[in-house]
Amino acid sequence: MTAMNVRTLPQALRLGIAIACLCAFQSAHAGQFVLLPEGTVTLIRATTVFNVDAPIALEQGDLLATSAQSSAQIEADGTIVALGADTRIAVDAARGSDSLALLSGWIKIARTPAAATAPLSLDTAALDAVMRDGAAVLHASRDATSLFLETGSMTLALPEHADAQRSLDGEHYVGREAGKPLDVSARPAPSFIATMPLPFRDPLASVPAPTKAKLAVPSQGRPATFADLADWLVAPLGIRRSFVTRFRPLAQGEPFRSQVRQNLRNLPEWRRVLCPPPAMQRRRAVVPMQAQSTEVES
Repeated sequence: MTAMNVRTLPQALRLGIAIACLCAFQSAHAGQFVLLPEGTVTLIRATTVFNVDAPIALEQGDLLATSAQSSAQIEADGTIVALGADTRIAVDAARGSDSLALLSGWIKIARTPAAATAPLSLDTAALDAVMRDGAAVLHASRDATSLFLETGSMTLALPEHADAQRSLDGEHYVGREAGKPLDVSARPAPSFIATMPLPFRDPLASVPAPTKAKLAVPSQGRPATFADLADWLVAPLGIRRSFVTRFRPLAQGEPFRSQVRQNLRNLPEWRRVLCPPPAMQRRRAVVPMQAQSTEVES
């Protein structure tokens, strides 16, 4: 073994260990949530769509959608998130800790003090929240978010002013439309109570889940279409920043490519995918005239 190899071996070992630790860290977070469906839930994983009706381990970046006839719970140690009907939510791949992005619909969250060692981040179009423990009910749409914090505490922030945070204690209601200030009160709005899913009036209970070895593996999927992704692609959520890289392979074929092109006004970040800038041509080096002469003056 040469001296150079001896010197570089420790560096290679350290690099290998660092990569292994990083992969283990990401896998631990990716496999933390388990989906427990009631009915059929649509799952978009990478660029494939699955219909899921059995418990599965979730991965970062998974996009979930319940139908008008289905619901679900996603659970981790000490954390329960119930999904109402017609709800779309993502396990956010852009965060290092537990993070969800609620595109639309209803969810109820319950966290025990045991889960409070790491906060749960929740992004919506009009409001971002960080929760350690307690219980809360949230509803979100593209331009409005409302929530009632039953117990515990939350830290709230507006997506456009992430540094301006506000603390919220239990038994408080918050509503906000995009572009408007927070509306905080002690009682939920009557419309919030009237449309809230009835099961959300009761405390959440954990659903017995199979062991990890018995969790189902999604199968018989199909490629995602533009219709599957359209609302996510234009969503004013942080997870949107990962979509160009993730769904770029779909834009190599039709009709996805044409459908993105038709919506470029709302998808400006895709312009470089459909209309890449011309490759930079290498400029020929200009050789000074004096250097071109090889004659030697006598």
